[in-house]
Amino acid sequence: MKLTKKFWRNAALVTICIIAIPAIIFSANKANASVAIDKKIAEYGILKGDIVDINKLGYDFKNGGYSRIITTKRDMAKWKAYLENPKHKEENYYYGADENDELIRKKKNTTDPKDTDWYYIFTYDQGVVTVDMSVFGNWIDPDGTELEEYRALMSYPKPN
Repeated sequence: MKLTKKFWRNAALVTICIIAIPAIIFSANKANASVAIDKKIAEYGILKGDIVDINKLGYDFKNGGYSRIITTKRDMAKWKAYLENPKHKEENYYYGADENDELIRKKKNTTDPKDTDWYYIFTYDQGVVTVDMSVFGNWIDPDGTELEEYRALMSYPKPN
């Protein structure tokens, strides 16, 4: 069987379509997610200059949808002050493993946003943006009332 120029042109076209079409769809969905999440962040009253990205916008293959995890400069400052208060000394530490897999107690790095315990998760899935908050590992429903004491710690507890 002799492969002709027409065959190679068609094969190249099919290959390009297999790669290009999903890439275009993915890019369009990511752009829609970015706009929707930025709009939701603005609804919360969070200024662009106050945002500190923990994880930039990306697709969550495990749960589906796009998500962006942020904290704010105000929340970072409040979190740091909270941990430096002698009353909350125990919450300023976490347990990890050393090179010998022995449990050791480490102090939290209050200047690194990736170590913060106070953050917002904005998730875009099928045109809807949902917001979750986490304070010291406690998930907070922004519309719920059961964890009012934790919500009071956040700078932006719910939309205006």
